[in-house]
Amino acid sequence: MTKLALALAAVALVPSTAAARPRVCEAGAIQQALIDAGKLTQEDVENGEVVDLVRCGDVTADGASDALFTVASGGTAGDTRFGVLRGRADGSPRALALYRQGYKIGIARRNRRSFEVLQPHYDRDDPNCCPSSFRLRRYTWTGARFKAGKARKLKSAPRRFYRP
Repeated sequence: MTKLALALAAVALVPSTAAARPRVCEAGAIQQALIDAGKLTQEDVENGEVVDLVRCGDVTADGASDALFTVASGGTAGDTRFGVLRGRADGSPRALALYRQGYKIGIARRNRRSFEVLQPHYDRDDPNCCPSSFRLRRYTWTGARFKAGKARKLKSAPRRFYRP
């Protein structure tokens, strides 16, 4: 056997430890749930309003993966909606728990009961490219719904809110 054949055989014998991503966290499943809930139309999707960022993990403290997500505007406004699609223990979508609007939204999971949303804050003369600051708001699961906390001012945007 050649060295390459031996290496390929060795890789084939090692079991995969990577778990499959729950279906609730797939952009297509989230988008379909939004259409089913009447939050998006097929025309919106054709115009570029599509699920953009997805943060997968439990944010409703029930042990099942949920999808924290944003929806792109289809234009220069960036992501203009965010929400949480609850998941079931088997990874399938359950129900939309939150759906809100904003402007140039960034999201990050915090722990198994909360997440944070970041948005730019513009002073009167700020150009669209360059906000003066950002507002960070935490959303916490109460057992029945998400409660928004007070906004906190940040001078700059941490990368974790906007990168895929």
